[in-house]
Amino acid sequence: MAALAGWLCLWAQPALAGPPAEEQAVPGLVAPKLSVGPQTFEYPAALREREDPPSGQITIEYVVGTDGVPKEIVVLESPDPALDPIGAEIVANLRYEPATYEGELVEVKLSLAFVVEAPAPAPVEDPDPLEPDEGELPDTTNPDPDPDDSAAIVRISGRVREAGYRTPIEGATVLAIGAGELPVGEIRGTLYEEPSEPEWTVQAQTDAEGRYELRDVPEGKVRLVILAPGYVRSDRVVELEPGKQLEINVWPRRESQNPYRTEVVVEREPMPEIVERSLELEEIQKIPGSQNDALKAILNFPGVARPPFSSGLLAIRGAAPEDSAVFLGYHEIPLLFHFGGLRSVFASEILAQIDFIPGNFDSRYGDAIGGVVNVQPRAGRRDGYHGHLDVNAFDAGFLAEGPIGKGSFALAGRRSYIDFLLTQALPEDSGINFSVAPRYWDYQLLFDYPVSGGELSVRAFGSSDKLKLVFSGANDDEDATEDARNQVETGQYFSRADIVYRKRLGAWDFLITPSFRAGFTELGVGGILDLDVRTKDVTGRTEISRQISKRLRWRIGTEVNATLFDVDVSAPNGASFSAADTITRTVSGLMFRGAMYSTVTVGVTDNFVLYPGLRAEYFAAQSRAGVDPRLRGVWKLSDRTALKGAVGLYTQGIQQAVQLDESFGNPYLGLQKSVHTSLAVAQDLPWDSFVELTGFYKELWQLVSPSQELVSRSGGELGPEQYANTGVGRIYGLELLLRKNLSDNLFGWVSYTLSRSTRIDAPGETRELFDFDQTHILTVIASYKFPRGWQLGARFRLVSGNPYTEVQNGVVDAQVGTYFPINGPINGARLPPFHQLDLRLDKTWVLPILQVSLYVDVQNVYNRQNTEFINYAYDYQSFSTINSLPIIPSIGFRVEL
Repeated sequence: MAALAGWLCLWAQPALAGPPAEEQAVPGLVAPKLSVGPQTFEYPAALREREDPPSGQITIEYVVGTDGVPKEIVVLESPDPALDPIGAEIVANLRYEPATYEGELVEVKLSLAFVVEAPAPAPVEDPDPLEPDEGELPDTTNPDPDPDDSAAIVRISGRVREAGYRTPIEGATVLAIGAGELPVGEIRGTLYEEPSEPEWTVQAQTDAEGRYELRDVPEGKVRLVILAPGYVRSDRVVELEPGKQLEINVWPRRESQNPYRTEVVVEREPMPEIVERSLELEEIQKIPGSQNDALKAILNFPGVARPPFSSGLLAIRGAAPEDSAVFLGYHEIPLLFHFGGLRSVFASEILAQIDFIPGNFDSRYGDAIGGVVNVQPRAGRRDGYHGHLDVNAFDAGFLAEGPIGKGSFALAGRRSYIDFLLTQALPEDSGINFSVAPRYWDYQLLFDYPVSGGELSVRAFGSSDKLKLVFSGANDDEDATEDARNQVETGQYFSRADIVYRKRLGAWDFLITPSFRAGFTELGVGGILDLDVRTKDVTGRTEISRQISKRLRWRIGTEVNATLFDVDVSAPNGASFSAADTITRTVSGLMFRGAMYSTVTVGVTDNFVLYPGLRAEYFAAQSRAGVDPRLRGVWKLSDRTALKGAVGLYTQGIQQAVQLDESFGNPYLGLQKSVHTSLAVAQDLPWDSFVELTGFYKELWQLVSPSQELVSRSGGELGPEQYANTGVGRIYGLELLLRKNLSDNLFGWVSYTLSRSTRIDAPGETRELFDFDQTHILTVIASYKFPRGWQLGARFRLVSGNPYTEVQNGVVDAQVGTYFPINGPINGARLPPFHQLDLRLDKTWVLPILQVSLYVDVQNVYNRQNTEFINYAYDYQSFSTINSLPIIPSIGFRVEL
């Protein structure tokens, strides 16, 4: 017999809090109240037989969900690993009245500690001659067993896990009744029977591991029914022989009207952005053209210009790509997409959160005057070992994840073979020949572990791209086959390692995260321009936040960024494009910037909240500082309508260190400035949909622009200034997003942007269209899930052509034998409009321990020849067009465990 350690009075307190919860109550927070308990602890018989059975304190941390059920159960302290699952099961069986904050259901992290003592040895007694012999089961013919009888014998047991994912289903009802004359086997469909009372019934609930036990089930035919909300009913008849036990594992499938599961719940920041478009990963991974890459959905949102040649550049609300920032795990990364925007540099399957903030972002983000993309990775799964293999026409990738002790790991990687595909798919008249076709790879390694009441994350990831191509067509000439304009070579590599530690202590939240990144970038245009950049970045961020009162929350943080760089550059001297007239130079140095920022949440009323913020940042390389006040506000006009507005100042330093070099740039360049204003109205609509209309206006000044003014160099000689802070800009427009969230098997959105982005490079010059100005951007996406695992999706895009400067004629310089263009108005012409239709068809087979998906993703279905660039001949008397990718069908399969 197992020893009884005693009844536990389970008094739960906030993690690591000393006094009881009532003494540290957060204003507005009603703590969870225990409704099911106490529980008993059965000391394991195997441990009792040890010479020195373990005793001591078990400390368990867990989260009480909004349904009152404990989850994310982690054993922090235990005298022996064999006691861990027993302690975790005790917590899993608890039930609470869920916590509330200001009347809303919230999740709360609690901790529980109790002492386990080894039982004293039981006295040896003579066996009772009336007991059955060892190995035999007692008579179980009792037609009305008592499920609460602790002496009842387990006759049927097993686990209930989700088909295809092996995820335990907690709280499922397992029902055993007499089967009568039904044949043994699975009952498919609906079985219509005359209503009658069953002769007997045995019922159980699955625990956190999906396990169940049915006691004292009568022998003979037994009908076993498993019911779980959101899952297809499982119904079967089994034969229970006398004196035997059955172990039956069941794999229910998720119902079609609720086909997507959420593996990770991330606590949202209590300071929302004015326009923040957050993505549910599993909703948008199957969007046509995405190749299962959730991050590519960002390119379909309002305010994002379609980049030339699908390059993946992020031009947000009329800003230059280098004016926006992408943060992955609290630190900036140099790029989000591989070549051509075909893939992101980070596996979507291990992302927890994607936030797209086109403007008026919080003071947490700086050194940007455009928009922000914030991406947060998730921890690996701790409910078992999982993974997938994804193979398609562009690349192959894998993911493996699972528990390590009390923590978890996730390992992912991908390698392309598009270098072979494109060389076969591109037609001869496309204007592009690949000398080294594009190839890319990336990797991610994540490790998470609970430490001292907080969560420690260690992350390493990296990316590499390589490309070399030759433009053909109008430039080809027997006497100009080596024209430097024909050749482009580019490559980019980075690898980064992060440490992140987050902890909650009462009403306080703490964050500290250092990071190191090494990178290399190369760019070559024939023998005219060669640029090699090697960088080593050390960054760090710390934050502290506190809920001061019901309507007041405060956050303060610091951020540092130090970049050690070496740049080798060879560039034309002035207006000459001759390989013989170039300047070669090596530039090395250190760029440093540090910032302090703070944001306060002020609830003026229950329906009106303000978010004043301030960011102060120092840029050491330019010996200048910026102080940026920002203000955002949300006014809930009703339960379904909200009005949001914001205004703020934004500062950005030099992004390329070579621009501060005396030969290639200007060491006296200052900071670039922008003011953002926006006003949005959001309205919830029926059918689980909503519409949002946003108007925005931005003024930019002190922009870095080309300058040919003569200045005195440090050596006394005169030379061109190269760059100066003389540029100004103006950006304004409207954004419309109509989105249907996933329900009734339908998901999709319509996004439309009407905008204008202009620049003036220097005083006295005329206002011109910006290179990424696109007047109209329309994207329509729809995806529908059919029965039996089929899903069909479509995406249509219609976008104004990019502006370009038309060459009207060409003249020759007889001394050097080089042609020079005679240009028309800067950006005075536009390329033809871009339009394209993409389709995707998925078929998924859900098996008990895995699921298999086959998909066909066809881009540019009707093979539209969209012009991306104009390629002029060497003498500028004729030209050819460089078109976007032709129709490309991608067939792939995916296996998930």
